[in-house]
Amino acid sequence: MIAYVDASAAAKALIDEPETPALKRYLNLAMEDGGDLFSSLLLETELRRTAAQGGASQERVTDALELFDLVEPDPTIFRDAGLMPGAHLRSLDAIHVVTALRVDADVFVTYDSRQAKAASAAGLRTVSPS
Repeated sequence: MIAYVDASAAAKALIDEPETPALKRYLNLAMEDGGDLFSSLLLETELRRTAAQGGASQERVTDALELFDLVEPDPTIFRDAGLMPGAHLRSLDAIHVVTALRVDADVFVTYDSRQAKAASAAGLRTVSPS
């Protein structure tokens, strides 16, 4: 299984929130079953900013990032993200959705309802473990 994890989900693995235990169980099960965790290289910036705002250490971010195969966006990802439908879809969210499509993700893990809607509309199965 290929699980694409967006920043809203990865942040919950970094900073404890009510959904954190369920998310960690879900991701651990996915990896134990031979699955791969993917995200965009954007995740590094997003998690480092989240850590700075939430008080987590940058070392913890570095450790968390090692769990993911990070995809470096190429120009076509930026173009395709810009062309995604949806007047309320944010730019970074669109990049995450297009990147998930590029890696042929089986599931898109997110806690962002707007992004989940866009991912579902693009044909991705979404989950928000809780």
